Amino acid sequence: MTTAADLLPASAAPYEIALAKAMTDTLPVPLREALDPATAPAALLPFLAVHDGVRLWFSDWSEARKREVIGASLTDCWLVGVRDGAVRYLAYVDGTLVDAVAYPARFVMGRAIIGRTPIGHAAFLARYLVRVATQKPARALVMRRGALGHARLKTPSREPFQRCLAALRAAKAPETEIRVDFGHSRQIRLSDGVPLDGTYRLGAYISRTKL
Repeated sequence: MTTAADLLPASAAPYEIALAKAMTDTLPVPLREALDPATAPAALLPFLAVHDGVRLWFSDWSEARKREVIGASLTDCWLVGVRDGAVRYLAYVDGTLVDAVAYPARFVMGRAIIGRTPIGHAAFLARYLVRVATQKPARALVMRRGALGHARLKTPSREPFQRCLAALRAAKAPETEIRVDFGHSRQIRLSDGVPLDGTYRLGAYISRTKL
């Protein structure tokens, strides 16, 4: 166990060493283990998260996830305000960054897409396309498949969306405004050029890759 005498410089006088030993508590506090995310007791993890400046935290995370977030807190802080930061923080809440457009963006003549790189857009604005898994509640009413009186109208929990928003707020710079789109699927269009071999049917959905 670390004592006060261990913290003294090598030039400490005998009187200073004796005084430090006399002032040292004899309580068995494993400071080295308590400050290490890999070995700290589970009950101390929330306090260690505050100590290490963790920006995103949920109390119902698994213990392994909590230790992972605390251990990476220093490197995560360096990613705040950049795209890699959004990717990292979304991964903690099981979200995926599909696409992102941040402004100001360079407008290239002949290569720009209308609606994607507009001129005169707000400078501190980031748009994100995010994919996160949701679950339909049990015995929920499904349009054209539910019988009236036999199925109740239920909506999926919005908790995954709220956690993704919290992750993106933790990953952004204070001056940046964010807009998030969770509609990561869309109906097939003729312009998609999908094969006509029966793999896709009319009205089917495919994953979006761009905002």
